[in-house]
Amino acid sequence: MRVFVFCAVLFVCFFTFFNVNSLPRNKNSWADKPFDFYNSSARSNNDLTIDDGFIVNTNPPKIAYPKMPNMCSNCICGVGRKTRIVGGTIATIGEFPWMIAMSKHGQFHCGGSLLTKRHVLTAAHCLEGFDKRHFEIFIGKQDFDKSSSAVIHRRIKSWTVHEDFNTYNLDNDIAVIELDRSIPVGGAIRTACLPENRAIDYTGSLATAIGWGRTTEGGDVSSTLRKVELPVLSDEECDEAGYQKSRRTTNMFCAGYLEGKRDACSGDSGGPLLVEGPYGHLEVIGITSFGRGCARPRYPGVYTKLTNYLGWLRDNLNGECICPPAK
Repeated sequence: MRVFVFCAVLFVCFFTFFNVNSLPRNKNSWADKPFDFYNSSARSNNDLTIDDGFIVNTNPPKIAYPKMPNMCSNCICGVGRKTRIVGGTIATIGEFPWMIAMSKHGQFHCGGSLLTKRHVLTAAHCLEGFDKRHFEIFIGKQDFDKSSSAVIHRRIKSWTVHEDFNTYNLDNDIAVIELDRSIPVGGAIRTACLPENRAIDYTGSLATAIGWGRTTEGGDVSSTLRKVELPVLSDEECDEAGYQKSRRTTNMFCAGYLEGKRDACSGDSGGPLLVEGPYGHLEVIGITSFGRGCARPRYPGVYTKLTNYLGWLRDNLNGECICPPAK
């Protein structure tokens, strides 16, 4: 027994000696690890201890979540006329008072959501490669076949397309439009709510897509604002869809029915995908991005995951505040 213990101790000493001497001497060598999201130079040597043969970090860094955009104090978001939502029906006037319509050369082009009194949230592919002078923005629009004095018209001052937008797979399909003039918020016009919780999993939630897109594949664009209820799918369910695995990224999620039934369609791009928040308000969790056809089996709609871009939005709203939900 003594011989066995002696051999074990000798082995441990031998192993420790050669491993300690083989460690790199550069105190900044930790920074070369591929998944290190923090600056190693900020770490103190006193943060690392040896406990029963394991290296233990006694002062682990805190996870830094992106900051939300600034909050206003004189308005509320996500509140429209309360009606029961039925998939594929015409939206009631005032039901989604943050919904904007974007026209190009006088023809409906894409949807979007009013985020602040001067900013609109939409999809990057609605803007990339186009000239802002050809666009007009309408809010309060319900029916393109009818004129209304309640409709507010604006031009585009500038827009910001996400710097990493990929035109091939539509990764980072998000953009912010700055309007030429402010829009009065309150009463018939409201702003959209952003998700308050960055970590929430919306899988299984029943969401609502809205827009003036085609009502059938290959059909005409709807003249009236329409809505459709769609379940938010898990990543596993989205992987079962017909899209190439390499096309979908962690900045996207799917919503719809794998067997078909209902879907967003061509022309709905840029519009919001909404879920009911904890205070009864509606909040935008996705931006309508792409799909194959309309309501085809195995091809649910794909949406930009807005919770991944709250920090980016804060940096691109030029200091403008967003309205909080009523609590």
